[in-house]
Amino acid sequence: MDGATLATWALAAGLVLYLGLEGGGYGVVVRSQVGLVLWWTVLVGAAWKVLPAGHLTRAAWAGLALFGGFVVWTALASTWSLSSERSLQDLGLVASYLGVLLLALAFHGDRARAVRDTANAVAAAVVVVAALALASRLAPGAFPGAHVTAVFLGSGALRRLSWPLNYWNGLAALVALGLPLLLSIATAARTLRAQAAAAAAIPLLVLCGYLTFSRGGAIAAVAALLAFVILAPDRFPKLATLIVAGAGSAILVAAAIHRSAIEHGLTNHAASVQTRQLLIAIVLVCAGVATAQAGIGLAGRHGTLPRLLRISRSRARALLAGTIVVALIAGLAAGAPSQLSHVWHDFKSPPSAADSEIALARFTSFSSDSRYQYWKVAVHSTRGHLLTGSGPGTFQLLWLPQATVPGYIVNAHSLYVETLAEVGVVGLALLVGFFVLVLGAAVRLVMQSEYEGRTRAAAAAAALLAFMISAAGDWVWQLPVLPVAFLLLAAAVLAPAARRSSVGTAETAVPADGTGARASHRRLVGRVALVVTALACLAAIGIPLAAATDVSRSQAAAAGGNTSSALAEARSAARLEPGAASPQLQIALVLELQHSYGAAGTAARKATRNEPQNWSDWLVLSRIEAESGHPQASIAAYRRARSLNPRSALFQ
Repeated sequence: MDGATLATWALAAGLVLYLGLEGGGYGVVVRSQVGLVLWWTVLVGAAWKVLPAGHLTRAAWAGLALFGGFVVWTALASTWSLSSERSLQDLGLVASYLGVLLLALAFHGDRARAVRDTANAVAAAVVVVAALALASRLAPGAFPGAHVTAVFLGSGALRRLSWPLNYWNGLAALVALGLPLLLSIATAARTLRAQAAAAAAIPLLVLCGYLTFSRGGAIAAVAALLAFVILAPDRFPKLATLIVAGAGSAILVAAAIHRSAIEHGLTNHAASVQTRQLLIAIVLVCAGVATAQAGIGLAGRHGTLPRLLRISRSRARALLAGTIVVALIAGLAAGAPSQLSHVWHDFKSPPSAADSEIALARFTSFSSDSRYQYWKVAVHSTRGHLLTGSGPGTFQLLWLPQATVPGYIVNAHSLYVETLAEVGVVGLALLVGFFVLVLGAAVRLVMQSEYEGRTRAAAAAAALLAFMISAAGDWVWQLPVLPVAFLLLAAAVLAPAARRSSVGTAETAVPADGTGARASHRRLVGRVALVVTALACLAAIGIPLAAATDVSRSQAAAAGGNTSSALAEARSAARLEPGAASPQLQIALVLELQHSYGAAGTAARKATRNEPQNWSDWLVLSRIEAESGHPQASIAAYRRARSLNPRSALFQ
């Protein structure tokens, strides 16, 4: 393994594995620390003339321009946001993502190798995360912290496999992204050992995905596998591997279905017995799939495909067109329009008690779990500011006053709808433009590649598609492990093709017309731009992180009874982010503990000015006004809080 491969594995596998094991990177501290490390690496590399390591393709420049433009627009949108604090945290998140894309692009100098190594590294990390997730269900005693989040969310969450990402749909989306990558390794790896190991891991991932009971994850996985089969060359061996791995996966899922204690996340004696039985099934199935894949690999190396199964491209297109026509006719005959009408009605309807049941039947439900209601409010909120939006990270402030269903909701459960609501049409166009560019580059790479290279490119395109589908129906953008995996694969397909050395030719000779000086000047300008960008992103990530850290320290000090230290930490956070609401609210709460009600009211009013749409700030102000002997002001603040969150149980 050479230096370039080691660097790719360290970046790709290291990031995905670390973020996956740290709650998906959802916490502000975790994701900000990763962003700071990435941008410090870029800064030092540019200062020491190490980065960029090679030239960037036009597609890479276009991708950086689109995603960089999205980051810049996010920064601009923070200036008119409903909450500058939430928007700056969102800016830090997308700035970290830009660091992933830029650093990965700077590492790659050979597109074929970049796609191969990145796909292998991301797939390996996904397998580790999925295996640990299954282990937390089969041996819960070995993972005492695996169920903390689920206990907080309620009994339904306990039954859905979610650790270590702490969100079942996020874990299922990660599995969907990893499946085509594993399938490409199983069918294109250079050694039979690697092929067999990759095939054996597929049933593990499918079982993990099933236990999340995520319909969105299942849709993304099916779409990704279909895309892989359509794009990949030499499809019959791929289909054979898919059939074998699919059969093994079906056996494990059936085994889980018939072991309800495991399916429902129980920890009693029955669960222990069923765990041992399922472990035996896992070992036997994975070994069988590995053996079968080794046979498929040997047959592919030493055998030839029968003439009957050799289908030309023109015949394949004709068969595909015929299949589509037959499917359409059959659908119309079976009453598909009427069924689609029922599906749409179920999708729009608020969830019922039956929809919350966690079982195999969940995969046949078409309820959106209130997503339709979230999206409707998000789109409705764009009236009057379609171009600009309400500000990054502010969907919750839009949702609560107009909520039509109960529940604590932060995100719109769709990256595209939420982006439209928060940063307007301009932000949505930049982000979707980047996605389309990356997916187009991946498909173009498929068309330009041959043999194993085309298989790897098809897997990368399918994995990119899986993320884009998952992002359409859930808040995976806020789980950095998923966007990071997407951006790593995006950087690989945007990397330049390997340059052939031509010693002694005009290409390697030093120009005498000043071209070399101009190239040196461009490299200097590029490094300066990198340094400036790195410093700006470090500030965008570091300031909200420092403020959030100070607020957390203040809360810990207050809980410990040290109000003096708590007040000092809260004021430090307020100095870092003068426009933020949470430092002012923390100051008010600490002063309230000290019975300084006048000063506490002043700080609470600052919090409401900084974030006027946040109901909790108004509620705290109402209490402090009452303690200060201002009943009319207290009632007014209370009414304002209730108007901003009318469905809260506090106001019923």
